[in-house]
Amino acid sequence: MTIDNDKVAYPTTATPSEPRTSTEEIGRQIFQRRQRRLRRQRLVFLSIRVASLAIVFVGWQIYGSHTIAILFAPITTVIHEGYLLFAQHGLAGQLFISVKTFAWGYLLGMLIGVFLGMLTGAYRAAEAAISMYIFALYATPMVALVPIISLWVGYNFTAQVVIVTLFVVWPVTVTVFHGIREIDPELLEVSRSLRLSRRQTWLHVFLPGAVPFIVTGATQGVAMGMVGVIIAEVQTQLTGIGDALQTQSSTYHTAAALAVILLIMALGLTLRLMLSLIQRWVIPWQRVDRGRRH
Repeated sequence: MTIDNDKVAYPTTATPSEPRTSTEEIGRQIFQRRQRRLRRQRLVFLSIRVASLAIVFVGWQIYGSHTIAILFAPITTVIHEGYLLFAQHGLAGQLFISVKTFAWGYLLGMLIGVFLGMLTGAYRAAEAAISMYIFALYATPMVALVPIISLWVGYNFTAQVVIVTLFVVWPVTVTVFHGIREIDPELLEVSRSLRLSRRQTWLHVFLPGAVPFIVTGATQGVAMGMVGVIIAEVQTQLTGIGDALQTQSSTYHTAAALAVILLIMALGLTLRLMLSLIQRWVIPWQRVDRGRRH
């Protein structure tokens, strides 16, 4: 009896590349499934936002159409008045002045706030020396200091920048201070074990650990800075959007005043969106973690 070797099935062993290929395929499928889930979530959230905005605008239109003009106005009238303010009353120029004031005050507030927050957070001696003043000023309503600042600096653009800076600097300082304190002590211990220099410790431990808190402070600074701009423009010299709001309100042009308020809200949302894009670029790992939680 002869055996045909061509018909005998011999057991085969898997090559080393097969498990790796299957693992890569599984990882690719998980990634694609996660991306599809994130796209569905974005679509759902966008639909919710659009529906919410439509409900608010419809309710606004209905309520504004059934009340007297001096108290409230329909959204269509408000939009029309906003167009007239841009076309005939120079609101674009006033907007530019406010944005310039905000930019200078916000930039100075961020720089000073990050510096003070990291200084007091990293060095106990600095905290003991100046933290009590920082927290005291943080608890003080900045609007109470506006008349004094105007007397010291004058009723001019410089005073407005100083006021916006004070509105921004303290929330940023406190947020960064707590961020430095939240850095894992084991990371600092590892840096000491590796005999990193002070400069290397700042570059590789303190700065990366503080970045999420700096972004959080920057977000808070946008809101406080917008408040500071309007208060500064109304309380010092009437310029910018604050001038437009004060003028329309004092003359009982409610629809035009509401249009200016909508412009302020749109400006704040735009700045917040810009910060969100910067946050995705600076700290992309938070976006990944947020996607995993959902």
